[in-house]
Amino acid sequence: MQSFFQTEKQYRIFKLLCLTTLLNFALVAGRLWHTGFDFSQINEFYDLAMTRSNTFLFLVWNLFLAWIPYTLSLIIPKMPSRWVALPLLAIWLVFLPNAPYIVTDLLHIHYRVGVPLWYDVMMIFSFAWTGLLLGFISLLDVQAYLDKILGKKTSATIIWAVIGLCAFGVYLGRYQRWNTWDLLMEPYQLFWDVMGVLFHPIANMGTLGLAAVMAGVLGTGYMTLKALVRE
Repeated sequence: MQSFFQTEKQYRIFKLLCLTTLLNFALVAGRLWHTGFDFSQINEFYDLAMTRSNTFLFLVWNLFLAWIPYTLSLIIPKMPSRWVALPLLAIWLVFLPNAPYIVTDLLHIHYRVGVPLWYDVMMIFSFAWTGLLLGFISLLDVQAYLDKILGKKTSATIIWAVIGLCAFGVYLGRYQRWNTWDLLMEPYQLFWDVMGVLFHPIANMGTLGLAAVMAGVLGTGYMTLKALVRE
């Protein structure tokens, strides 16, 4: 396993991300146990995860999607050429919004009978924090790769564009209700929906602000993490 990673530091980060992911799963499992969930229903995981049910299994699904861009960012530098890496970079970009998307799951916080409100707050925050870490570390790894093949100025420009697109992707997922795989399943409808938002921003201002604020949060968060890494 360790030989898969380029550096010892990268391997340590991976183990820490696994640890915090296990903590998140434990928090959901603890909640299910406390509320008397019938664990025989776990074979219906996908259906439960895709609904806004009180099981909160949708958090597990969202975190799984957040792991995809991080995993791809580990694989991309191992590709034999930039042309082979290019399709993986495109897939990475498509899945990247899933990482910060979990932050918007904080909208689901409200009092539910049988579970302390603070527990749900901490549980969703823990998932959101893990998602952000996966996204930020993924960005760092991809920028390091782009630095080598394109130069630092060009790669920095690309990364900032990616952050903006990522924030817009979060908006499309939260308020337009598009999923990552809809890019393949319903590409034309998705395209026209995006065009409708871009050509009529005033009509969507009430929700489109999420993209602007998310871009600011992701941008400043990424700069902070990047400064810490330099230290």
